[in-house]
Amino acid sequence: MLEFTIRNFNDNDWITAVMLLIISMLIFAKMQHQDKFNKTLQLFYNNRYFLNYSKESNRTFNSFNITFQIIQLLSFSLLGFVLLEKWSVFKNQEFSISFWNFFFFIAIFFIGKLISIKVIGAIFRFQKLQNDLIFFKISYLNLIAIYLLPLTAFLVYGKFINNYIVNISLVYTLFLFFYTYGLILVNNKKIIYNNIFYFILYICTLEIAPFLIILKLVF
Repeated sequence: MLEFTIRNFNDNDWITAVMLLIISMLIFAKMQHQDKFNKTLQLFYNNRYFLNYSKESNRTFNSFNITFQIIQLLSFSLLGFVLLEKWSVFKNQEFSISFWNFFFFIAIFFIGKLISIKVIGAIFRFQKLQNDLIFFKISYLNLIAIYLLPLTAFLVYGKFINNYIVNISLVYTLFLFFYTYGLILVNNKKIIYNNIFYFILYICTLEIAPFLIILKLVF
């Protein structure tokens, strides 16, 4: 088992700095890509973003999504770090990590998953399904990163934060992710049905297995 502890933080200045960085990047993304940004905010209740931008030649790795992928990593890492600190999951263990160590761990995890998806897609020749899943997933994760920012601020700056509230925060976060997967299934049901074997392979190897490994390492 991987044994480490997260350093306690009594001073929230560094968290404020990270959150201001995220907000600054959100403002930049909105200024540079106002229509994409506004339609991203509507993803949970309409598909205008996908109707307008799914046919772009560089729909996944453009300047808008690259900016948001950095926002994703910062937002997810910060919330995860705060939750682990609140739970004192690694308290009194031998190895300690800072937020930026945690951030780079999450970044490597996401990059590794993306490379694995690309490799498996090339090996089994289901690039169409692979590309659609990546585009839809990244788009929804962009929105989730925004939704989680006020939750993180509440956990850090709110008074009387107890374990019950922290656990509810985790449930809310998991709900957003599962709801996203449901939307991906609904929006891609035809192509998924036509490639059901590859979709099951993708889910088992690149979605379920990595998180099971992380849970085993952490707990």
